[in-house]
Amino acid sequence: MKFFVKYAIILVIALFLYSCNIFSPDYEHFDNISLRGDNKTVKGLMQNFVYSYTFKDSFLYEELLHDDFTFEYDNDGTPETWNRDEDIRITKRIFRNFKNIDLVFNTTFPDSTNFEETTVFTSFNIGFYSGDNIVNFTGFSRFIYQKVHISEDSSVYKIKYWEDLR
Repeated sequence: MKFFVKYAIILVIALFLYSCNIFSPDYEHFDNISLRGDNKTVKGLMQNFVYSYTFKDSFLYEELLHDDFTFEYDNDGTPETWNRDEDIRITKRIFRNFKNIDLVFNTTFPDSTNFEETTVFTSFNIGFYSGDNIVNFTGFSRFIYQKVHISEDSSVYKIKYWEDLR
Protein backbone atom coordinates (compact mmCIF):
# COMPACT_ATOMS: atom_id res chain seq x y z
CA MET A 1 0.00 0.00 0.00
CA LYS A 2 2.89 2.44 0.82
CA PHE A 3 4.27 1.78 -2.64
CA PHE A 4 1.00 2.82 -4.32
CA VAL A 5 0.57 6.01 -2.20
CA LYS A 6 4.16 7.10 -2.84
CA TYR A 7 3.78 6.79 -6.63
CA ALA A 8 0.31 8.35 -6.60
CA ILE A 9 1.75 11.44 -4.90
CA ILE A 10 4.61 11.61 -7.41
CA LEU A 11 2.09 11.27 -10.26
CA VAL A 12 -0.08 14.11 -8.89
CA ILE A 13 2.96 16.39 -8.52
CA ALA A 14 4.15 15.54 -12.04
CA LEU A 15 0.70 16.29 -13.50
CA PHE A 16 0.58 19.61 -11.64
CA LEU A 17 3.99 20.65 -12.92
CA TYR A 18 3.11 19.56 -16.44
CA SER A 19 -0.13 21.55 -16.44
CA CYS A 20 1.40 24.90 -15.50
CA ASN A 21 4.67 26.70 -15.87
CA ILE A 22 5.68 27.72 -12.36
CA PHE A 23 8.47 29.92 -13.73
CA SER A 24 6.24 32.14 -15.85
CA PRO A 25 3.58 34.55 -14.56
CA ASP A 26 -0.07 33.71 -15.17
CA TYR A 27 -0.83 36.83 -17.18
CA GLU A 28 -4.61 36.33 -17.41
CA HIS A 29 -5.08 36.85 -13.65
CA PHE A 30 -3.85 40.46 -13.53
CA ASP A 31 -6.29 43.36 -13.75
CA ASN A 32 -5.74 46.34 -16.06
CA ILE A 33 -3.18 44.48 -18.15
CA SER A 34 -4.00 43.93 -21.79
CA LEU A 35 -3.15 40.72 -23.58
CA ARG A 36 0.42 40.09 -24.70
CA GLY A 37 1.36 41.77 -27.92
CA ASP A 38 2.54 40.29 -31.18
CA ASN A 39 6.08 41.19 -32.23
CA LYS A 40 4.88 41.37 -35.84
CA THR A 41 4.12 45.05 -35.12
CA VAL A 42 6.08 47.74 -33.30
CA LYS A 43 3.01 48.32 -31.12
CA GLY A 44 2.89 44.63 -30.14
CA LEU A 45 6.64 44.58 -29.50
CA MET A 46 6.39 47.51 -27.11
CA GLN A 47 3.35 45.98 -25.44
CA ASN A 48 5.57 42.96 -24.74
CA PHE A 49 8.32 45.30 -23.51
CA VAL A 50 5.93 46.69 -20.88
CA TYR A 51 4.85 43.12 -20.03
CA SER A 52 8.43 42.03 -19.49
CA TYR A 53 8.97 44.84 -16.97
CA THR A 54 5.57 44.47 -15.30
CA PHE A 55 6.00 40.73 -14.77
CA LYS A 56 9.81 40.84 -14.54
CA ASP A 57 9.94 38.25 -17.32
CA SER A 58 13.55 38.15 -18.51
CA PHE A 59 12.80 35.39 -21.06
CA LEU A 60 10.27 37.60 -22.80
CA TYR A 61 12.61 40.60 -22.56
CA GLU A 62 15.41 38.68 -24.32
CA GLU A 63 13.09 37.87 -27.23
CA LEU A 64 12.57 41.58 -27.89
CA LEU A 65 16.19 42.55 -28.47
CA HIS A 66 17.95 42.32 -31.82
CA ASP A 67 21.24 40.39 -31.88
CA ASP A 68 23.05 43.69 -32.65
CA PHE A 69 21.21 45.61 -29.90
CA THR A 70 22.87 48.69 -28.39
CA PHE A 71 21.77 50.76 -25.40
CA GLU A 72 23.19 54.29 -25.13
CA TYR A 73 22.97 56.83 -22.33
CA ASP A 74 24.68 60.01 -21.14
CA ASN A 75 26.84 59.42 -18.06
CA ASP A 76 27.37 63.00 -16.85
CA GLY A 77 28.44 64.27 -20.27
CA THR A 78 30.18 61.07 -21.39
CA PRO A 79 28.26 58.86 -23.83
CA GLU A 80 28.19 55.24 -22.64
CA THR A 81 26.93 52.18 -24.49
CA TRP A 82 26.43 48.52 -23.85
CA ASN A 83 25.46 45.56 -25.99
CA ARG A 84 22.65 43.00 -25.85
CA ASP A 85 24.33 40.58 -23.43
CA GLU A 86 25.23 43.33 -20.97
CA ASP A 87 21.74 44.83 -21.20
CA ILE A 88 20.12 41.46 -20.47
CA ARG A 89 22.43 40.92 -17.49
CA ILE A 90 21.64 44.40 -16.08
CA THR A 91 17.90 44.04 -16.71
CA LYS A 92 17.83 40.68 -14.91
CA ARG A 93 19.42 42.38 -11.89
CA ILE A 94 16.78 45.11 -12.01
CA PHE A 95 14.02 42.51 -12.17
CA ARG A 96 15.45 40.63 -9.18
CA ASN A 97 15.99 43.68 -6.99
CA PHE A 98 12.53 45.25 -7.16
CA LYS A 99 9.25 43.88 -5.90
CA ASN A 100 7.20 45.68 -8.58
CA ILE A 101 8.03 47.72 -11.66
CA ASP A 102 5.43 49.95 -13.28
CA LEU A 103 6.27 51.18 -16.81
CA VAL A 104 4.07 53.41 -18.96
CA PHE A 105 5.03 54.81 -22.36
CA ASN A 106 3.36 58.10 -23.32
CA THR A 107 3.32 57.33 -27.04
CA THR A 108 1.11 55.48 -29.45
CA PHE A 109 3.34 53.01 -31.27
CA PRO A 110 2.63 52.19 -34.94
CA ASP A 111 0.54 49.14 -35.81
CA SER A 112 2.20 48.81 -39.17
CA THR A 113 5.08 50.17 -41.17
CA ASN A 114 6.59 49.29 -44.52
CA PHE A 115 10.14 50.14 -43.47
CA GLU A 116 12.85 47.68 -42.45
CA GLU A 117 13.87 50.12 -39.69
CA THR A 118 11.51 52.34 -37.74
CA THR A 119 12.46 55.04 -35.24
CA VAL A 120 10.14 56.20 -32.45
CA PHE A 121 10.77 58.92 -29.84
CA THR A 122 8.83 58.47 -26.62
CA SER A 123 8.49 59.68 -23.08
CA PHE A 124 7.86 57.25 -20.27
CA ASN A 125 7.13 56.97 -16.57
CA ILE A 126 8.66 54.14 -14.58
CA GLY A 127 8.24 53.29 -10.92
CA PHE A 128 10.44 50.91 -8.96
CA TYR A 129 8.93 49.47 -5.78
CA SER A 130 11.18 47.64 -3.34
CA GLY A 131 8.67 47.17 -0.54
CA ASP A 132 9.16 50.25 1.61
CA ASN A 133 10.64 52.58 -1.00
CA ILE A 134 9.17 53.87 -4.23
CA VAL A 135 11.39 55.51 -6.83
CA ASN A 136 9.69 57.16 -9.82
CA PHE A 137 11.37 58.46 -12.96
CA THR A 138 10.17 60.27 -16.04
CA GLY A 139 12.36 59.95 -19.10
CA PHE A 140 12.66 60.23 -22.85
CA SER A 141 13.96 57.60 -25.24
CA ARG A 142 14.64 56.95 -28.86
CA PHE A 143 14.05 53.41 -30.10
CA ILE A 144 15.08 51.97 -33.45
CA TYR A 145 13.23 48.81 -34.43
CA GLN A 146 14.55 46.38 -37.04
CA LYS A 147 12.29 44.06 -39.01
CA VAL A 148 13.73 40.53 -38.79
CA HIS A 149 12.62 38.03 -41.42
CA ILE A 150 11.91 34.63 -39.88
CA SER A 151 10.78 32.97 -43.08
CA GLU A 152 9.84 34.00 -46.59
CA ASP A 153 6.43 35.28 -45.51
CA SER A 154 6.91 36.02 -41.80
CA SER A 155 8.77 38.71 -39.91
CA VAL A 156 8.92 40.25 -36.44
CA TYR A 157 10.28 43.47 -35.03
CA LYS A 158 13.19 43.59 -32.60
CA ILE A 159 14.66 46.53 -30.68
CA LYS A 160 18.00 47.30 -32.33
CA TYR A 161 18.84 50.55 -30.57
CA TRP A 162 17.61 52.21 -27.39
CA GLU A 163 18.91 55.64 -26.41
CA ASP A 164 18.11 57.22 -23.08
CA LEU A 165 17.56 60.91 -23.83
CA ARG A 166 16.95 61.91 -20.19
